[in-house]
Amino acid sequence: MNRRTCICLLAAATLAACGQPPSPGTPRAMPRAEITTTSAIATTTSDPPPPPTTTTPPPKPPPTTTKATVKPTPTPVRPKRLVLPSGLRGSIEQRTPNPFPGVWPGIQADLNKLCPGKVPCVGYTLVIDTSTEITGDCVIVSEGIKVPDPLYEGGKVTFLVNNKNRCTEG
Repeated sequence: MNRRTCICLLAAATLAACGQPPSPGTPRAMPRAEITTTSAIATTTSDPPPPPTTTTPPPKPPPTTTKATVKPTPTPVRPKRLVLPSGLRGSIEQRTPNPFPGVWPGIQADLNKLCPGKVPCVGYTLVIDTSTEITGDCVIVSEGIKVPDPLYEGGKVTFLVNNKNRCTEG
């Protein structure tokens, strides 16, 4: 039997045993025999209590995601190493003491022959040497030209000059 049926039968049996329910205003004392009988009926129910009812909300749909295609970062291309013919490095580094604007075009022409497409691919950096006593405008000091070893595309030749303010590209 289900629980509701048991409760209805128990209520009907209690009403039949006790008669009419008392009016709300007059309390009625129950004889002891009836209380015991009622108690016996209540304890003899053998139906287990129903499991508590729980409502589970429906599962949420998975979130919609958009996949952005991310291209992997390309591996940086290492600049091309320029191979200087024998003696070229030495001849470049010995063009001192001369004015920078007169020396750089010749050095650049020599280096451009090594560049792909014979276009300029090597630059220069000017550094001021304040300890020199050379006079003149933008003169390269003795042993003041340094070609990096190895020299790469995009590399720079360093020139040590007596003053940088009056230097202009030749």
